[in-house]
Amino acid sequence: MRVLAVMANYDALGLLPRHVKDQIDDLVGFCDRVVVVSTTEYADERDAEWIRERAELVRRVNIGYDFYGWKTGLDHVGSEVLDYDYVITCNDSYVGPLRPLADIFAEMEDRPLDAWGFNYSLRRSPHIQSFFIAYRPWVVRSRAFHDFWATMEPISDRSQVIARYEIGLSASLRAAGFRLGAVLEENAGDRRIAKLRHWRWAYLRARAEKPGRRLRSFRRFASEPWNPNTALADRALPQGRLPVVKLDTLRYDPYRLGSEGLLRACETRWPERFDEVRSDLEARAEHYRPRRGELTSASPPSWITRRTLGYAK
Repeated sequence: MRVLAVMANYDALGLLPRHVKDQIDDLVGFCDRVVVVSTTEYADERDAEWIRERAELVRRVNIGYDFYGWKTGLDHVGSEVLDYDYVITCNDSYVGPLRPLADIFAEMEDRPLDAWGFNYSLRRSPHIQSFFIAYRPWVVRSRAFHDFWATMEPISDRSQVIARYEIGLSASLRAAGFRLGAVLEENAGDRRIAKLRHWRWAYLRARAEKPGRRLRSFRRFASEPWNPNTALADRALPQGRLPVVKLDTLRYDPYRLGSEGLLRACETRWPERFDEVRSDLEARAEHYRPRRGELTSASPPSWITRRTLGYAK
């Protein structure tokens, strides 16, 4: 099996954090070719050289978010993209994978999917979260895949990028008849836990509205789907069903799982992979301000976390 990976890289401090190096090493160990497309202005060019010793480094200006980086990387590879059994697009926004990529791909080979990621979200519209997507060769050869990247423009508004490209990519592939899915599959217990957490999130969000709008806002927020990647991070990690930890889950803790406990548990279970994650988050905190509509303080009540955070003690 021949695999190509195109990875988008950016760091606000101009550094190459350890978890990103680990991620690149994982890709290099599994893939036949790795292209790192970076908008980082490295404070130390030895970091750029570190990448060049292992992969192909393509530098670009910081426009268009990760999607324009993946377009740049795919254009760099050119027609040779058709020579691979899998094409991966990913970024550096997570720690992991915490299981070998070879094992993950072996498991996904048995599932009838044409493209898959680590997480499939129903928020806004059903889509594979773009931080990691693996495409089968017939998807890469399709008109839908070609047209999506060929017509892409460098949009620098995050909400527009999500709507037009992250959600738009999955919509285009589904419209072409392709089957999409993810490594993380929710079971009945997951859904019960996620629903409780989501209702609590909706209540706390609605409480911030004007008194006359709170009930209507709660109903609207509560009716929205949840994102399994953030709502179930602590529940799915111990069994390896979710083999990554998104940095935003630790930064923002949108469902108030108790990100400090989650990070401590990860540091205990995977000490090498999380060795510098805490200091990296602290050093970059000023560059990642709270987002509108998100809850950021971690204060989970025991009735929500009693059975899922036990491993974090």
